[in-house]
Amino acid sequence: MRSKVRWKLCWEKELQLSDHVELAEFFRKTYGPTGAYNAKPFDGGRSWAGARPELRAIAYDSSGVAAHMGLLRRFIKVDGVDLLVGAN
Repeated sequence: MRSKVRWKLCWEKELQLSDHVELAEFFRKTYGPTGAYNAKPFDGGRSWAGARPELRAIAYDSSGVAAHMGLLRRFIKVDGVDLLVGAN
């Protein structure tokens, strides 16, 4: 039987230290099998690699974090006009 998935949408500033620790563990388990180097950014409870997301969508199941999406606001120039976009 599949467990129910619960989604949480939150701004980065709303996350608690325990959220970052849980996400970091999820990322280490996810990226670790591809090489220790890929899991290293998540040591010490850090829950991002590279730019820190502003908005997060986190899925939880009975085992904890099941999925994650992070969003950053960025501007790109299109025909000389700055356009606000979301980057993953």
